[in-house]
Amino acid sequence: MRIHLFPILFITACLALFSCQYNVESVLYGSSDCPPIEATYQMHIAEIIENHCEGCHSGNNPSGGLLLTNYDHVVAASSYSGLADRIQLPLSDPNIMPPNGGLSACDTEALLNWVANGTPFE
Repeated sequence: MRIHLFPILFITACLALFSCQYNVESVLYGSSDCPPIEATYQMHIAEIIENHCEGCHSGNNPSGGLLLTNYDHVVAASSYSGLADRIQLPLSDPNIMPPNGGLSACDTEALLNWVANGTPFE
């Protein structure tokens, strides 16, 4: 039995090329609507978390077991729980956070930049 190598390589290459995508336009191309900021937890991120996340992710029984009530909790979530992935999901995805419509493009960009810059407090 002779294995045809070319079709296998061709199919593998096609799968690799078409399965890789990143479809968050504001991250790919930048957003002209968002003012450029160097986000810090104290000046920007705490307010975003308080307004959009703490309602479900606080108290004795936080949603998904994820507590987001202070800097250390948010840093841990950004590092280990896939927070950046969840806030970038399409609105149609049931796993998007926050579940009531997602964050604005500017809030998403601020959070992603904050994580990329090492999660500065001040």
